[in-house]
Amino acid sequence: MFNKKVGAYIMILRKARKYTQQKLADELGVSHQAVSNWERGESMPDISILPKLAALLKTTTDKILSADSDDFKGFDEIIENVNIVKKKKREKDKNAEIIEYLNSVVAKVNEIIINYNKED
Repeated sequence: MFNKKVGAYIMILRKARKYTQQKLADELGVSHQAVSNWERGESMPDISILPKLAALLKTTTDKILSADSDDFKGFDEIIENVNIVKKKKREKDKNAEIIEYLNSVVAKVNEIIINYNKED
């Protein structure tokens, strides 16, 4: 859970500073996948990167690594809510694909009807 808390904190600070994962990665000399892995709690930033990461995010290495401090009370609930939202988004994306397809079918039917009426 520690990695997930640190990752969530990095993501919040990155977004607050209006960095994309790619832009932050470029500034740090790492891949955007590395930043993504940190934010998902899959891995942690290398210790040699932490000072520059903290400077870019306008914080300190201590704050980044203090995921068990009182500042992080309630983070577990936030992370769980984020995971729930992500799951719902994936489900909505599937539904959105179906709706997009149906809308394209309706548009094609409308086009056929318009062309049919023009022929009259």
